Amino acid sequence: MNKIYIFCVAFVVFFVVGCGSKKYYEPTAVSGQIIFDHSFKSPIDQNNRYAATLKDSSLLTQNGIIPYTKEIPKDSRFLNESGGYYIFAKGCELLILLKSSILDSRVFDSDVCQIKETNTICTQDEIQVKNDFCAVSASIKGDLLAVVGTDNSSTLYKIPEGEVKFSQKGSSVIAVNQLVAAPLFLDTLVVFPTLDGKLLVVSIQNFEIQRNIILGGDKFFNNIIYLGGDDSRIFAATSKKLISIISGQEFSYTAELMDVFFDNRYLYALTLEGRVIQLDHTLREVNALKFPFASLEGIVIVNNHLYTYEKQGGYIIDIMLDDFSYKVYRVQDMFGKPLNNKLNFYTKNIFYYDRYYFDFSRLQ
Repeated sequence: MNKIYIFCVAFVVFFVVGCGSKKYYEPTAVSGQIIFDHSFKSPIDQNNRYAATLKDSSLLTQNGIIPYTKEIPKDSRFLNESGGYYIFAKGCELLILLKSSILDSRVFDSDVCQIKETNTICTQDEIQVKNDFCAVSASIKGDLLAVVGTDNSSTLYKIPEGEVKFSQKGSSVIAVNQLVAAPLFLDTLVVFPTLDGKLLVVSIQNFEIQRNIILGGDKFFNNIIYLGGDDSRIFAATSKKLISIISGQEFSYTAELMDVFFDNRYLYALTLEGRVIQLDHTLREVNALKFPFASLEGIVIVNNHLYTYEKQGGYIIDIMLDDFSYKVYRVQDMFGKPLNNKLNFYTKNIFYYDRYYFDFSRLQ
């Protein structure tokens, strides 16, 4: 009995001391406040890297909010906007492609609601593609739909027929990072970001595998969290490794990565240890800042300023990209309540938190 009592006391002491010893980011100076002074009627319910859905089924896209209409499929997950279509997954048996202009024309002005990419099949308002797996990310180019499944499958469909042109299932995974990348279409290739840390490069001419690039082999949180680039360069990252492929030459950078962002001239990375890193295309460090004990997420670059969010203390860090000097702002909602939890979603200009948001293009 005494042994059990001693063990319990020791456990409680360890637990309390352990919890009490956790350290948080404390800025040396706070330059002011940023108020998330715009809000939606409904909070964000689901999100991924590319899109989000509010609890009232309205959509958050890279261009803004689309209020719920009857055209938006009920009980579906909004995956992405690509190739002139909004892509939805209904359960694990159907993909629904809804022509972007149907929803855009009701909300955005004319320069936004144009079809984003030239697409010969955009005459169809809605396309349904049957599938036998749960889709987690997807992209469209022309008459091809590339999908990554939760079973670590990579599938390429010809639309609108729904014909499978390529399919391969990778090894099973146990857990994934929420930032799941979508397939990347190049001129004659499609790059599938797998959930087990690989890039599967497939020809869209003969639908054969051209290359299999391995970033890591862990079964926990090893999915590709970022994938971007063009025909001359590809950038991809897991939570532990960033790679750059330029004209067939591969470069790599190892770190505990929280997020990655490519802004034409440079790549920017946030790390688990609170670093903000600027890298060139060969992944050489150009500039870096460390914010001790900071838990950073979200990258917005506007007017040569990089903004990131420190979630435990509720701060916005504003980094001037000319010289990598910075300022720190405390964040609160429109009622004066501190924001000190996880961001729900971000786009090229905006951070979204629950039902509140802030557009950084307003600062300049």
